[in-house]
Amino acid sequence: MARLRMLLGPLCAAPLGLAAEWPGCQEQNTVIRNAGQALFANLQGYGATIGCFLDDCMSSDKFVAMEIESCSKVCYSLPECQYWVWGTEEGEQKCWFRIGDSGREAGEGWISGAKDCHPPGTQVMPMGNSECWAEGFGYEQCCDAQHGPNGNAQCWDGVYNYDRCCFPKEEL
Repeated sequence: MARLRMLLGPLCAAPLGLAAEWPGCQEQNTVIRNAGQALFANLQGYGATIGCFLDDCMSSDKFVAMEIESCSKVCYSLPECQYWVWGTEEGEQKCWFRIGDSGREAGEGWISGAKDCHPPGTQVMPMGNSECWAEGFGYEQCCDAQHGPNGNAQCWDGVYNYDRCCFPKEEL
């Protein structure tokens, strides 16, 4: 860690053991490549709809995001996530999620951060639309991939449906 701090110099201005606050905790021009540490998760439940691995946002380590804050919010919400990455792929701004930083390298224009690098007040995001869930009904019971592309048919009626309940109200 000390050697890494020497190599990164002013990019890691916070003293060892103390994390800088947002946005100072962001590691500029640093990318964390897969290196066997990609975190594949259901990102659709957090609002990811495009730019996912093989176009499957229910099992992906990346998605198209409008702002860097989306990367930190989703990473903070995924228990296994330890690092997030913000950068451009195929002309689109995307977030990537990692369980470790073995693939860390310099990358012009890339920004990375640890799980604890997020805006003040960030809270764990619920999966789907929390307004839909009542006793016996929740994201896992209604929207999980095991129920197929339209979710669990027993969850839906004239008011509640897959599109309304399985995606959050807030866009990423």
